[in-house]
Amino acid sequence: MNCRFERYDQLDGDDRRLADLLHSGSDERAMLGANGVNKYCGAPYPRTVVAFGSCTASTISERGWFAARAAWQNLARQAAEDGVLGAADAAGRRIRRKLAHLMEVDDLPGLEVVLTPSGSDAESVALYLASLRDERPLVNIVVGAREVGSGTVLAAGGRYFSECVPSGAKREPGAPLDAALAERTSVVQVRIRNDLAAERSPDELDAEIQDLVAGAVASGARVIVHVVAHSKTGVHAPRLETVNALVARYGERVVALIDAAQGRFSRRGLRDYLARGCMVIMTGSKFYGGPPFSGCLLVPHSVLPCGGKEMRFPAGFSDYLTPAQLPESWSAARASLNQTANIGLLLRWAAAIAEIAAYYDAPGPSRYRVLRYFEAQTPIILGRSPLLELINVPIPVYDDMSERLLESKTTVFSFRVKARSGRQLDQATLMCWVRWMNQDISAAAAAETPDNIVLAARTCFQLGQAVHVGEQQSGEHDHVIRVAIGGELITSVATDLALGASLDQRLAWLANKLEQLRMKIEFIAGHSAALAAA
Repeated sequence: MNCRFERYDQLDGDDRRLADLLHSGSDERAMLGANGVNKYCGAPYPRTVVAFGSCTASTISERGWFAARAAWQNLARQAAEDGVLGAADAAGRRIRRKLAHLMEVDDLPGLEVVLTPSGSDAESVALYLASLRDERPLVNIVVGAREVGSGTVLAAGGRYFSECVPSGAKREPGAPLDAALAERTSVVQVRIRNDLAAERSPDELDAEIQDLVAGAVASGARVIVHVVAHSKTGVHAPRLETVNALVARYGERVVALIDAAQGRFSRRGLRDYLARGCMVIMTGSKFYGGPPFSGCLLVPHSVLPCGGKEMRFPAGFSDYLTPAQLPESWSAARASLNQTANIGLLLRWAAAIAEIAAYYDAPGPSRYRVLRYFEAQTPIILGRSPLLELINVPIPVYDDMSERLLESKTTVFSFRVKARSGRQLDQATLMCWVRWMNQDISAAAAAETPDNIVLAARTCFQLGQAVHVGEQQSGEHDHVIRVAIGGELITSVATDLALGASLDQRLAWLANKLEQLRMKIEFIAGHSAALAAA
């Protein structure tokens, strides 16, 4: 059954209500503008769009839409019998169990899953859990703050990072969720690129982190070290062996937090992290292609040896958490929260679960071929444009023979974009171009424009948001856009016969979309004045 809407105003009845639920219970990043999409050009309803923006956020697919609709109907039926809170509890329990099963970690003793509206929200939960062992000061070392969630630094300090919070309340960004927790916490940022956007050497970066940890421990603090398991532009830092050595040396004084919110990791890698006692932040809404925002925190047993039965969250956490989002065994913590339900989050996760299941159901060899093809062809096809300049491609964590397919493949490419004059585009202009890429702008074509270019101008592409990676030699900010492949697109190319009868034909379809993306960028460059005026 096909179900596509090109604009929000085409929805009515239950479709409109479902779309509204799917962006409820989040923050202003998910709110829809006048054009019916959020600030990342994503929609909470299925659109005809080529999904190259999974490193930021995705538009919900038809698969996810139908899964969310079925979950909504099931919630309504169960709420009639058990009330809204009872129905939400059952839905949260199903999501946590299914997620752990799909990620092949459900047999790890004592592993708990906390559902959060976004990866940034999970930061504050991880901070609070790390604070429970004693009253020591906390030093939270955030690696690559520019290239993780926009609210990470504030959230890592136990502070609000947005004005609109998932509970629906208004808060002051920078204000503490809990005064005592925020007062105990110092956030230290470690850059992963130098001023001119070049990636820092692993030796230099690791040495800085080692020095910071040694100094913080000597001062009497407990240290949380972030491991970025794929930043917005594909960087992994610091090296895992460095963090493992720090934990071995300092024991409970160092807490490892894996920021895997991009979802660009293998299940075997995830299991390794958790088995070592690392908390892991992940989402179903980036690589896997679920609707934004659907985050979670995976908590190994070693983080809470007593099981968390007596733990209570400070009052401010009710802005992000509801009882159904927590493990059932955390009875005191569930009771400490406002007794409400975040239905939108549960529906987003239902859609994300459907995407994750479809991805792992697709044949592994086919997924491998799609990943390798995208990795090889993207820089070649887009590199044909004089307007696009590929910035350095981070080296994958594992070599090409690794079983950890995602960690040994490049799935995000970052490009500087130039106008025809040769001037590099600034952030505001890039944002306009990204929006135009996601619209049908073929009306700007002249009568004599070749058909293939008109078709490219008509095709909608969702790209990754512009990211600040450093400074230009002129002193101006250096921003890039990103072209990514995610699970939903990989699954489609691997299995969808509508794109081609054979995998080779479907790979040719993917190459054609990359060609159209290049042509559309060049079309925008030649028509930007007219598009801006329109």
